Amino acid sequence: WIPSVYCSEKYSIKALGLMWSPFVVLVGLVLFRMVSSTAEDFFSPALEMLSLEMGLPPRFAGVTLLALGNGAPDIAATVNAIRNDKKIGYLMSLGELTGSGMFIGTVITGVIVVV
Repeated sequence: WIPSVYCSEKYSIKALGLMWSPFVVLVGLVLFRMVSSTAEDFFSPALEMLSLEMGLPPRFAGVTLLALGNGAPDIAATVNAIRNDKKIGYLMSLGELTGSGMFIGTVITGVIVVV
């Protein structure tokens, strides 16, 4: 069905974009709502409990514990890569750790400076 739409003279690329844009916006809103409700129900209470146990003020807890939560998947992926395959996993973990740091340090910083 899709190749026949693109080959037809009835619909242009612009018209197809206008037809799909409400659907894309709706899906984006639903996904954003799902992520925000999950964070509100599961992540925020855990963050609040950890900050109370550690005696951190809320503003410092948000900065430190959110950064820890953001870096946790990278650490888990690195540990699993080293455990699964000793030789290649070690090289992959080094590439992942240095590559992500280099990307953030160069590309993201460059975009921020340009903007």
